[in-house]
Amino acid sequence: MNTQSKTRARLRLLAFFCCLAYFASYVTRINYIAVRLAIADELALTLPELVAELGIAISAASVTYGIGQFASGILGDRLPPIALVCAGLGGAVLCNLLMPMLYPSVYLMALVWGINGFFQSLIRPPLGRIISANYDEKGYIDTCVAVSNSSQIATVLTYLVIPLCLRLFDGEWRLAFYLPVAVGVITLGFWCLLVPRLCAGQSLPPDATDARTATGKPEPILPTLVRSGLWIMLPAVLIHGLLRDGITAWMPDFISEVGGLGTSVSILTTAILPLFCIVCVLLAKKLCAALPSDGVSAALLFAVCALSAAIIVPLLNCVNRATFAVTVILMALITGCMHGVNHIFITRIPGAFKQAGRVSGVVGILNAITYLGGALSPYAVAYVAGWGGWGAAVTLWVALALLSTLLCFASRRKWTAFKNRCANTTDNH
Repeated sequence: MNTQSKTRARLRLLAFFCCLAYFASYVTRINYIAVRLAIADELALTLPELVAELGIAISAASVTYGIGQFASGILGDRLPPIALVCAGLGGAVLCNLLMPMLYPSVYLMALVWGINGFFQSLIRPPLGRIISANYDEKGYIDTCVAVSNSSQIATVLTYLVIPLCLRLFDGEWRLAFYLPVAVGVITLGFWCLLVPRLCAGQSLPPDATDARTATGKPEPILPTLVRSGLWIMLPAVLIHGLLRDGITAWMPDFISEVGGLGTSVSILTTAILPLFCIVCVLLAKKLCAALPSDGVSAALLFAVCALSAAIIVPLLNCVNRATFAVTVILMALITGCMHGVNHIFITRIPGAFKQAGRVSGVVGILNAITYLGGALSPYAVAYVAGWGGWGAAVTLWVALALLSTLLCFASRRKWTAFKNRCANTTDNH
């Protein structure tokens, strides 16, 4: 096998292990969301108690994940990223093992799940740096898309396997934590033993993988964000996290309450969401390739989200089988569009900061803001839905999506100019 063939084989295998790491990250993170209705049934909690008791763990994980993203992003530009990924996977495995042991103390479970959120935050930013260092621009985009889609595959399997386990084992929800632990242990083994060999010769020293400032250090991150125009889009980053995670987290509750379906069927129905997400991420990739500005691409996806939510509002006033099916499909489309926007914010935009040595840092900042929105979503949706029903909650989605459309469109010129300057710098090197 010649050198070029060996390089291609190495990069394909490295891409697989990056996808596996993110897959393991997701199955050890969203399993609690998928199984919490079953835990609520065993604890005999009603909807208000469900929000107050079990919702704490979701918000705790989102907050710690978001805070951890800042630290992980900065550390990922300075420390060995493989070690950070291994630490994140190891911590997630430990937290998942503890969750069934701490039942029925929902507050101790929430504490551990919050710690799990921090360990999870150590994975994605370093992955961005590893991918950026080993692949060219096309390979970077393709690998990041594959990594993103691996999370959707994880979501599909989670929402398929957990209801099956609940039916086969008479509501036994503890398997929802033990099975992801097995996946995490296997993945951790690969990352400790094989991935360092695949990155041999790519040790990611700060002055070798990126073009940096004259001192060899990463450029100051805040001035870089302002200069790029990315700061204009930051509220939209927050909103897309609120919409994406809010709909995903509350879809089982919505289906159970509005559609009148059982717990396991509600969780199972939610599995259609990631299928839309995979398609939308691939469409977002093509959309960005066809349009000159990532801001315009994000604005179009937010506009589709606003239109879909606007159609849902009147359908909630006349719920029957047909309108309910259309509503669920439109909600899946909204979530899919937000995952398409996530591809732009977390994949395409950070890639432009390679010359500044800030790929991991920008991924961390944008992911942190995204999950701050995710942390707000359980209580925001519950509060608005409790005040004015699901119609009021969906109307809020319309307003937020329209605001994000305007912000992304307003950033288009400054961001495009910054990205073109970075591309010209790369060509000169």
